[in-house]
Amino acid sequence: MKSPKKEKCALRLKNIVKVYGAGDNAVKALKGVDLDFRESEFVSVLGPSGCGKTTMLNIIGGLDRYTEGDLIINGVTTKKYKDGDWDTYRNNSIGFVFQTYNLIPHQTVLSNVELALTLSGVSNKERKDRAKKVLEEVGLKGLEHKRPNQLSGGQMQRVAIARALINDPEIILADEPTGALDTETSIQVMELLKKVAKDRLVIMVTHNPDLAEKYSTRTINLLDGEVVSDSDPFDADEITETADKKAKRSAMSFFTALALSLSNLRTKKGRTVLTAIAGSIGIIGIALVLAVSTGFRRT
Repeated sequence: MKSPKKEKCALRLKNIVKVYGAGDNAVKALKGVDLDFRESEFVSVLGPSGCGKTTMLNIIGGLDRYTEGDLIINGVTTKKYKDGDWDTYRNNSIGFVFQTYNLIPHQTVLSNVELALTLSGVSNKERKDRAKKVLEEVGLKGLEHKRPNQLSGGQMQRVAIARALINDPEIILADEPTGALDTETSIQVMELLKKVAKDRLVIMVTHNPDLAEKYSTRTINLLDGEVVSDSDPFDADEITETADKKAKRSAMSFFTALALSLSNLRTKKGRTVLTAIAGSIGIIGIALVLAVSTGFRRT
């Protein structure tokens, strides 16, 4: 008889403490959080406002730094991570989904999803192919050339999820992804996140316990910066903490950056022209003042 497959630990928070401020103004947002996360599960983090949910999510995503403890990723300690290591981690391992979508209004749906690959230096053809594929997976086939203001709230959140998935990250972090949606649309987004969690780790912060209970495989409750309950705790037996595993760093090429800049200028022609005129007037004004000043000194 075969023994059950041992679950792997994708992420470990080891006695994480986060303090904002110093001295008498110091606020301890997290007070020694210990959590292990499986490679594939749908985790909902619940708790009242100010309990540390978003702080924990930001630390997991590398958007904020812990004060004490350690964040261990696939057995690798992050204690010695530098800014470049955190950038690589966010670009390769993390996909973010926010309540406010954060889509670029003057870009098409396809361009918004492509953006993550653009920043990673992926070729134009591969970017478009992968973006179209992931948009189809989230149910937005045929809307590639629409702009965000032509979409419903649910469709915009699907675009945000597609953008989070485009780099095939190991972890999806969702901060109140249904907070701005109606009940029916929220259910559609939760079904999509549940599907995504079948082959990766999804960690969602939410104030909605009903959605969390219905769709998540695990719920964690925080209160005053501490874990007060965990419906399905995971204790990884062995984690080797090493620092020699490095993800490949990628960067946007000069020509890609130039093309994005020109595209941005074209979408704001009026503002660009006014800025150019104002700049020219300023330069001409300075030149006139210098000329008059020089003339007076010579007389």
